[in-house]
Amino acid sequence: MARHADDQPLVTFEQFGGAPARVLAEHSPTRKVAVLELPAHWRWRPPPQREHTWELFVLEGELNWGGEPVRRYGHVHLPAAVAPPELTADVGARVLLFLDPPRDTDGAAVSHRPYDGRAWRPGVVAERDTGIRLPLEVLDLLWVESTGQRTWLLRAGPELVLPWERHETVEEGFILEGGYRLVECLPAGERVGDYRPGGYFHRPPGVIHGGPGSGSDDTVVMLLRTPTALTVEFVQGCSPD
Repeated sequence: MARHADDQPLVTFEQFGGAPARVLAEHSPTRKVAVLELPAHWRWRPPPQREHTWELFVLEGELNWGGEPVRRYGHVHLPAAVAPPELTADVGARVLLFLDPPRDTDGAAVSHRPYDGRAWRPGVVAERDTGIRLPLEVLDLLWVESTGQRTWLLRAGPELVLPWERHETVEEGFILEGGYRLVECLPAGERVGDYRPGGYFHRPPGVIHGGPGSGSDDTVVMLLRTPTALTVEFVQGCSPD
């Protein structure tokens, strides 16, 4: 089911200094997804030890990370073993936050990637697997070579029509710009999710999705995440047979 940040109530998110937040998902006590609504002049000094790895993506405004500004579409990955600096939001910020359990492959350093509009590159996986070029672009934010864990941006226009496909890994996404119709094949039949900016989805492995009913009426930009390598298997229809 499509979930949108603006439809969720504003709550106090204790695991991020009591910041106001709209919770999108609680997959387990150690895996949560929320949009933080940090007011102007917000300030917090986090404890040096935490139970979660943080992944943050600034949607609007500016988050100050120990004196370093993280601006719109900037990305930060902070392993649980690394003590965070003081955080401030002098002008306020809207931040997409993923809390994950620690992984041995998290490393021991903070990764901060500012947005670079020149870093977009053509998507190539679908062309390699299908023999056709799908009109989409990607911009990588995080990639762990040993596991294939990845976070990236995807941008596509209304001419994009995805074949039916499925993956061997969990895939989750958040719509940043535009809208997107996503068809998924479930035991009860095809389900269509209509996503607007702020829309979030979490897809378990093996769920067939895409097809001619999916797509956008305009340019869409979304953030995508997978915990392992994204392998794509294209199928003929909504049924796997």
